[in-house]
Amino acid sequence: MGVNSIGYDLPRAERQALVCDCAEASEAAAIALARFDERLLRAEPVLVEGVRQRGHAFEAQALIGLSGGLCPLEDLCLHDAGMDVRSPTRELARAAAMLDERRRLARREPAEVLSESALRLRLGIEGPPEPDRPGRATTPSGTVKQLAAPWDRIDREDDEEDQADEDTLDIEEEDHHADPAFAEIDALLVRTRKKLDAWNDFSSEEGRKNLTLRDPGYDAAGRFERWQQILEEGRGLPAALAAALALDAWLWLEPSERAGELGFAFAATVLRQRGLGSAHLPVVGLGLRRGKFRWSPHQALSLRVAGLLDAFAEAAAFGQADLDRLSLARNVMLRRCEGRRGNSKLAELVDLFVASPLVTVQLAAARLQVTPQAVEAMLKELGGSLPRELTGRKRYRAWGIL
Repeated sequence: MGVNSIGYDLPRAERQALVCDCAEASEAAAIALARFDERLLRAEPVLVEGVRQRGHAFEAQALIGLSGGLCPLEDLCLHDAGMDVRSPTRELARAAAMLDERRRLARREPAEVLSESALRLRLGIEGPPEPDRPGRATTPSGTVKQLAAPWDRIDREDDEEDQADEDTLDIEEEDHHADPAFAEIDALLVRTRKKLDAWNDFSSEEGRKNLTLRDPGYDAAGRFERWQQILEEGRGLPAALAAALALDAWLWLEPSERAGELGFAFAATVLRQRGLGSAHLPVVGLGLRRGKFRWSPHQALSLRVAGLLDAFAEAAAFGQADLDRLSLARNVMLRRCEGRRGNSKLAELVDLFVASPLVTVQLAAARLQVTPQAVEAMLKELGGSLPRELTGRKRYRAWGIL
């Protein structure tokens, strides 16, 4: 599919009309994000770290929910800590990958994340063709490939001979076991094998290691270039509107055939770059998950962008509520620390519960530099204010404020 057939065009007149139609929603989303970010800048560091880490987990879970999957938050935190209580599912593995991806993006500068070279490297999209050099040849599609060495040609000839032998053997088997009832099935298997051979590269060792089912007509490079144009056009728009437009274009164009959820992280990075997320990486997917709006390509552009802007505001509102919840839990646990000795580690254990989504006895002992027996004693001292136990086991337990 070519980029021209994708049909995502944003003429200048339509862009100006979009700015007017979504001005109120854009301003509301920007104000909500700015207030939450300013509150995080003024909050205590332990609370800020807790909100950030919990936000990453909440966002990964929400993205799985948006795609129709199910990923319990407790299972995600336990899997991240290597304490699975049940066999990991495919959705859990995807959520764990998103969790790691958000953590990596949050540690990097927005300009570095959104640079064209970094985006191409992350999405696995080749850059523009390099100038011709001796020993290199250009394919009809414009990509550059290395000329085959003599030993590569010998290996390829051997592979062709082996393939010819296999085809001859298949023909003999078909003749020997000819059955009209299986004729259609055999023909389907032959067509499927030819299609997979066309999509995969069997001529090199690297190609044989990375066998996958990809559509050769997907045109990921063209889709990515169109999305890059939308991202550049948004530099002259308000910050929230530019991020919403970038996310809408990502959902429409789908530049990545395998990592569609990255668009939410990139939209949050655009918000960070424009000053609406200096202290955190906004949980855009969570806001969309909690709201009533559901994105669909059949909706009008203004309706889609307005719905995404409302999701930004919902994400900021959830962040405010989560910060309040963490502050309340910390205050309740700190009451148990009143009247303690000056060398007591109980207050540090409370801050560890606030800053980490999941805490184990071993983790607390390593962080506080005490023995596991001392951690067990401090857990008993917290009494009813102790966070919820997540594993349901009597040994190797874990607690967290979720």
